[in-house]
Amino acid sequence: MKQANTQKQESSSPSLRPSRRCYTLAFFAARLLLPWFICIETFGQIPVIKTPIPATLQPNVIGSPNQTPNYGPTNTNPNNQLDQYEKDKRELQQRNAELYETPYNESALMPIQYDLPLQANPTDAESFRKASEKLNRMLSGVEPMNLKQAIFAIENAYFGSKLDYQKFDKEIQDLITIAKLKAAQDEYNWNNPQTRNIMLFRVMADTLKVKSPSQESYITSYPMQYDFDDYMGKQDWSKMFVTKLLSSKSGQCHSLPLLYLILCEETGTQANLAFSPSHTYAKFKDQSGNWHNLELTNGRIVSDAFILGSGYVTVEALKNRIYMDPLTKEQTVAQCLADLAKEYTKKYGYDGFVSQCVDTTLKYDPTNIFARQVKSDCQTLRFDYVVNQVGRPCPEILKTRYPKVYQLLEERNQTYQIIDASGYQEMPEQAYQDWLSSVNKEKEKQEHQGQMLRLTRTLK
Repeated sequence: MKQANTQKQESSSPSLRPSRRCYTLAFFAARLLLPWFICIETFGQIPVIKTPIPATLQPNVIGSPNQTPNYGPTNTNPNNQLDQYEKDKRELQQRNAELYETPYNESALMPIQYDLPLQANPTDAESFRKASEKLNRMLSGVEPMNLKQAIFAIENAYFGSKLDYQKFDKEIQDLITIAKLKAAQDEYNWNNPQTRNIMLFRVMADTLKVKSPSQESYITSYPMQYDFDDYMGKQDWSKMFVTKLLSSKSGQCHSLPLLYLILCEETGTQANLAFSPSHTYAKFKDQSGNWHNLELTNGRIVSDAFILGSGYVTVEALKNRIYMDPLTKEQTVAQCLADLAKEYTKKYGYDGFVSQCVDTTLKYDPTNIFARQVKSDCQTLRFDYVVNQVGRPCPEILKTRYPKVYQLLEERNQTYQIIDASGYQEMPEQAYQDWLSSVNKEKEKQEHQGQMLRLTRTLK
């Protein structure tokens, strides 16, 4: 974290010769206002995201030391200079008391706005609110946790509740049907959980040709492809969606593992989501208790060594369990809530809704590094918005005269410290691409073929 440089303001002398009364007033003004000019500092760090630019986020600076106080009209009557001097002196003292001794008076001035302004009107945000409520009901046990419904809810919110759930469900069931037919055709026991793990993986990763039971024809299912076009959703966040993957048969490391988990959930098969730097993948445990990593972006079963080979999985990250640990279903649904928050920021911006979502995610999964990062972004923007309203004083003034604003600074810094201590390292985009493409190396292909052979031997 970078500390901002301290800035000092220096007063400049007027170029015109003032009257004696003006000298006197300047003397008092200099003495009384001097503390404002000796400790002014800007806060913040290099932001991880852009500060929101809607007009609603332009703060009204209240009590800023950079404002020139209005001392009122000057009495030009030379016969009443002494009375005017006393009057000006009292007025200056009163204004200084308001700005310096008690710079913020809630009863007299406009209150400080401590929350980020709402970025979406209630009508536009309604679909997001409904999705959030549904996921919260799942997490709190009010209704059963269902990953298929959770994912559809958050993606449907992004499109303003215009997606077709029946179409979404049918596309999922069609993939399961092909996996079942292929298992029967190859004489594999579908009731074996390991069979379902393998065949559901293959329906996404391989070309499968199966005979239709109702017609004398064959159905050919082609593997899902990796979508290299805007795979991080910078231009279009819906590129990250499972609904997009089903319709186009192409996706990336966010949507592909989630679709696999949905297929497993629908067939009563156990599988888990896991994180690695800038990446998610699926894991399952075989009948011998061994874990297998499914890299669905390339249709490979990969080793732990491959995941560690990115170079960005630190010892601290493994110790703090932010990477490579299988997530529970509860943690996966909680991650959907963090995804919903990120969708909201992409469509509208940051406000209290985002904070509520990621706080709930961290309640059920305190190690979730993605939610922690979104939380830090939100805290950074919120503190910047609030501190601008009080003129961005230095920490000492902020702590003594604006303790509530200072608390926001401490909370933001605490989140930064948690992220730093977790072992998280940001992975450059080019490094991620290089690592992901390395799965196609001959060594990884051989490892995949060997693991697949060992797993399928036990299926019949």
